[in-house]
Amino acid sequence: ERMRVSYTPDGDTLRCWRTVGQAAEEVRVRLAYLDAPEIGNPQTTAHAVSARAYLRRLLALNEVVAVRIIGQDLYGRLLAEVIRIRDGANCGLRLVHGGYAALWQCPQSRGEYHAAQEIAQRRRLGIWRVSGPWQTPWLYRSSS
Repeated sequence: ERMRVSYTPDGDTLRCWRTVGQAAEEVRVRLAYLDAPEIGNPQTTAHAVSARAYLRRLLALNEVVAVRIIGQDLYGRLLAEVIRIRDGANCGLRLVHGGYAALWQCPQSRGEYHAAQEIAQRRRLGIWRVSGPWQTPWLYRSSS
């Protein structure tokens, strides 16, 4: 499905406009298979801001993207892979490859994501530079 980017609140979530019938509605889209550090955590703020900035560089406001919806999360967001139409880039995969996000609930069958994280870890990029809570955002959320 094609959607238009309206806002990037953090490193793994977008707000997008989609057309439903004759009407446009804004939906929240959570990038599938990854988790970026939380902005609200003082220990992870620098990594979280970097992840959001990188996603904002990947996707311009009002850019039309292809959204491959795979489900919905507990917060009502669409879980999806977001692909830049202009060059076919998978934005979530780019975040993982750059060390801006860690894999989360990613099936083994998605080998490209696992390979991207291994590269980021081996090169000690972003969240993999030094050990800390930024590497497991889901643990931070469960403890707060």
